[in-house]
Amino acid sequence: MRFIVYGAGGIGCVVGGHLERTGHDVTLIGRPGHARAINEHGLRLVTPTGVHTLPIPAVTSPAQADISADDVVFFCMKGQDMTEAIRSLKEVVNEVPVFCFQNGVRNEEVASQYFSRVYGVMVRVGAVYLTDGEVTARRDPPGWLAIGRYPQGSDELVDIVAESLRKAGFYVRATPDVMPYKWGKLMVNLANAVGAITNIRGDDVAPIVSAARNEFQEILAEAKISWVSQDELTKSWPEVSEPLRGQLDIEAQSSTWQSLARKQGNVETEFLNGEVVRLAKKLGRQAPINEALLHISQKMANNHELPGKYTPAKLSPLLGLA
Repeated sequence: MRFIVYGAGGIGCVVGGHLERTGHDVTLIGRPGHARAINEHGLRLVTPTGVHTLPIPAVTSPAQADISADDVVFFCMKGQDMTEAIRSLKEVVNEVPVFCFQNGVRNEEVASQYFSRVYGVMVRVGAVYLTDGEVTARRDPPGWLAIGRYPQGSDELVDIVAESLRKAGFYVRATPDVMPYKWGKLMVNLANAVGAITNIRGDDVAPIVSAARNEFQEILAEAKISWVSQDELTKSWPEVSEPLRGQLDIEAQSSTWQSLARKQGNVETEFLNGEVVRLAKKLGRQAPINEALLHISQKMANNHELPGKYTPAKLSPLLGLA
């Protein structure tokens, strides 16, 4: 089985790199500069246990990857790039199983409009991508993954992929009901915008993060959407609370922070805090805190501003919290 990692940024290269170094067949699809650096020098995968230089083939489009129905595609790009990416994949292969290794809860919905075998993946991976040709896996083990068919169910391929990822070092749970895990991860990811806007994490921004999450929790309850909280996750899955074997302490924060740091011009918050706003509108109500975080982070991205534009004290009144 060949794994096609489509969206070879931080998450994609940490997943693909660990698969490659444990004997799996991997092809990366990424941005031109990143793909060129990987092809010229190998993928430089930095981990708490050492640095690996991996000779993984990298291309810039599905058309260059010679994809067949026997392959498995891992979607790892951010939500704002999903529609264009999946259309490009559909142009070269009519049917192939696709796994959504992405934050948010909308990507599986998009993928199911084009392919019949769609799988959701809840991703808890500490990945950093700031320099072409190099990614960092912050933790050892590199991450925790929950996998299942979308919208529900399981099959033999779930078990096969899960076992491959376990061999690559990840903690993996196969589940017939994956979306509650992804809604729970979305709750966690609401902090991404706060960290990117302030360039601060921890206690100094905790009140803002709590306010955004409390707003979302009320909306989830009204919408009657099930979600797996962090407490539930650790109680039902003991592995995720085990001490890490190693961890790298580096400045870079979330993928949203990294998008601003790279001056990429866009961020993923439409599919994170924006999902809260979207769900609220369906219910005929508003989500002002998450909506403000969405607009501020998007404006910073559009203006190519670096993380840290506002202190927590300056951000709070903009969210109606002061």
